[in-house]
Amino acid sequence: MRSASQLLEAHLDLMTRDFERWKALFAPDAVMEFVYGATAHVDSPLVGIEAIARSVKGFLNAVTDFQHGPLTIRKIEGEQAVLGEFSADARVRKTGRHYHQDYAIYVRAQDGRIAFYREYFDPARIVAAFED
Repeated sequence: MRSASQLLEAHLDLMTRDFERWKALFAPDAVMEFVYGATAHVDSPLVGIEAIARSVKGFLNAVTDFQHGPLTIRKIEGEQAVLGEFSADARVRKTGRHYHQDYAIYVRAQDGRIAFYREYFDPARIVAAFED
């Protein structure tokens, strides 16, 4: 059974390489929350893997060359929850602008899958890169 740390690492690894395996990391009724989503016009919360997958796939389809930097993980609550930090870069298809973001993520695992995922990011960077 995968720990929260292993799930977060696999999330970043599989998201752009193998979307079907990425989806399998999440519980069917998982919740994904973007704390500053409303400011950046990002739907939140997303409930269920299908809603989560649509949102993440939409983001991935809107950018090219998504690359993330090193992941720092801090364990909390034993093996069932972690905080992760990383930076990422991409090019936005619609605007041609460079997108750089620093992310902080809270992941809680249950039965070897991601049950809850909360993402913190700078919404101004999304607006600057994605909006005309």
